[in-house]
Amino acid sequence: MTKPNTLQSDPISGRMELPGTDLAVLVTLENGALTMLVSKADKGVYRVVIEQATLPLPNAWLADMFMREDRVRLGELCAEVEEYVDSLNISQG
Repeated sequence: MTKPNTLQSDPISGRMELPGTDLAVLVTLENGALTMLVSKADKGVYRVVIEQATLPLPNAWLADMFMREDRVRLGELCAEVEEYVDSLNISQG
């Protein structure tokens, strides 16, 4: 395995499918940015991009104190999608 660098031009990716579910996670490293895409039934429901992911992290032992966390409530996402679909006027073409 080669040492990662910020000038990486060829994307590196991997996919993990969770057995017994319709969930999958696709992870890609391209040009120093790490992208994680969570899919449900092959449709993206959440994406996070960590820019400059390959840069050294000074004082890494403190990183846990500054870690980011987001929560996606699938029920709320479903409600937003339903509201949008209900707002569509198919007679407009």
